[in-house]
Amino acid sequence: MKNLARAVAAVVLSFNFVSGAFAAESEALRSAGLELEAAPLPEVPAPAAETAVPAEAPDLDLFRYFGYGESPKSAGLFMEKGMKGIEKESLFSIKLDTIRNAYLKPAIAFTTGAGTKVHISGTKASNCPDGGNSCADKEKFFLVLTTAGNESYFVRAMDIVNWSIFMSGSKTVTIDGEKYVVKVHANASTPENSKLEIKGPRGVALSVTLKQVGDGVAAKGVDVKLGKAYKLAYGNEIVQGPQGAKFTEKMLLLMIPFPVVDANSYYIFNASEIRPSGVTFPSFEQGYGFRLEEGLLDIYKL
Repeated sequence: MKNLARAVAAVVLSFNFVSGAFAAESEALRSAGLELEAAPLPEVPAPAAETAVPAEAPDLDLFRYFGYGESPKSAGLFMEKGMKGIEKESLFSIKLDTIRNAYLKPAIAFTTGAGTKVHISGTKASNCPDGGNSCADKEKFFLVLTTAGNESYFVRAMDIVNWSIFMSGSKTVTIDGEKYVVKVHANASTPENSKLEIKGPRGVALSVTLKQVGDGVAAKGVDVKLGKAYKLAYGNEIVQGPQGAKFTEKMLLLMIPFPVVDANSYYIFNASEIRPSGVTFPSFEQGYGFRLEEGLLDIYKL
């Protein structure tokens, strides 16, 4: 019983005088024939490393070199005639049918095994993939492969972007019975230097930068010098949906600032709004009138 009492005393003292026990041996414990020794602390496993969260892909805007479309509002005009009945003299007079969809056939091209020349251009649909308009411009962008025989193949640009481990896409287009794989290898720091690559049955058919494509498209326009220098293009509207993209009957005029500048704005006009009596677009260029009659576009100074 004596030994049991001594053991109980040791436990009680160790809980009430822990700090003193680590500084010196307790006299009571020594008298009980016991000694306090620092017990080794049990090893505590290091906290498990948190599972690394993979970085998210950046919001790449690879196609900003092609610009951001704006649609200025028109304001009606009336033909002004002087005493001699002479209308205002045109600064530019363009037969639109001569340049209709010319932008689809820039110098950037490759040739199939059957000898068909295929031109590469870039354009934007008027809407988003879901048919609405609430999306980024990059979701509207398409590369268009157009043959010398005017067959066009639409390739949605964001479906073919390849960047690091985050994005890996391609689109296969069959022309003349041959399969061509279209990809864009992204350059996140200088998007205009991203590479468009088209591989066919004989290897790489085309390898160009997005800047080269953009410059090629702009070069097909007509020179128009107003307050600024522009390239004027004319073509059918493009819309997209779940089944891809297609042309509509709606005709659009585009004014592209030239030389092309990264992330600049270009201007889209609905041709049907340009009346024979004339209109102006104050938010585009003040002091100029536009009239369209029987396919002839006139731009004149007000």
